[in-house]
Amino acid sequence: MTIFGPDISSYQRGLNLASLANASFVIAKTTEGTYYTDPDYDGWRLQSAALHKPFIWYHFLSGEMASAQAAHTAAKVGDKSLPGMLDFEPTPTFRPTLAQAIAYVDAAHAAGLNLRLVYLPRWYWQQIGSPDLGALRDRGLQLVSSAYPGGSGSAPAIYPGDKATGWGPYGGMTPLLYQFTDKASDGGQPLDYNAFQGDVAAFEAALAIPQAPQVPTPTTNPADPEDDMPAFATGPIPTGDGAKTVIGLPPANAGTAGWGNVWFTLACDWAADGVAAHVRVAAWVHGEGWSHIVENFAVPQYGDRVNPFGGPLPTGVQKVSVERLDSPDAPLAYLIEAAHR
Repeated sequence: MTIFGPDISSYQRGLNLASLANASFVIAKTTEGTYYTDPDYDGWRLQSAALHKPFIWYHFLSGEMASAQAAHTAAKVGDKSLPGMLDFEPTPTFRPTLAQAIAYVDAAHAAGLNLRLVYLPRWYWQQIGSPDLGALRDRGLQLVSSAYPGGSGSAPAIYPGDKATGWGPYGGMTPLLYQFTDKASDGGQPLDYNAFQGDVAAFEAALAIPQAPQVPTPTTNPADPEDDMPAFATGPIPTGDGAKTVIGLPPANAGTAGWGNVWFTLACDWAADGVAAHVRVAAWVHGEGWSHIVENFAVPQYGDRVNPFGGPLPTGVQKVSVERLDSPDAPLAYLIEAAHR
């Protein structure tokens, strides 16, 4: 089964979502950079809710500071649990890099946004050097591709099928959604239309906020010291202004003991204004160095523990560094969860 949905912005102003005959879901522009909020976003979000259709927001990436862009999105999205998409493509004056995309993803997850998709057309991926996209995949994102049979502006509005080239993998990711046309006439206006291979329940499950895995008790091998590693470990982060703590971790998805995903979370208590600590968190990955960095992560005083990386740690992780930025005396602790394959 394949379902379909448009992605829309103020270019489609006046579009009534109830008039769409082929839409099982809707993707709508929320923000761009720090300077623009789509004026039609809230109306379409409310229309989708009334129609009981899955709704996805999207942010168009600019060259501004990632944390400022994510804060702008978080202030406008209306419901942080809604799944979101990063639009990672060039404009006539700006060509975003993979590093800028990763920085926004980290900032969005730190801001509590359920960012789960990245729109990165194959042609632009090739223009930026055909990089490995594992850093996006490891952060829980899934790929949205685009390929229009016949080219943009002349693409047929008919879905080319589940074997179309737009479903082909690149950068180590396989598209979850495929944008196959920019001239669908559903609802009386030309629209970009996307396909998903599955039903609505599968679509919603693919974009849900990921939950930490249940951690089974591993079997051990006395001859292999890595087998002695516990399935989870916890400990305090020492206090002090600017204090740094380095925490050793099992190498995710690469250990000889068969460790799979490794999760890292932080929890704290007792600080002013409901925020216990701001920290800089960085993960060291074998062969990549300090490749996964969250510059300013807020750990709340109240509520559950939080994940600075938004998902499991990348394959081959070796250690995590935590540096105190403010509220240096707030009690802070870490938890490591390692699933055994």
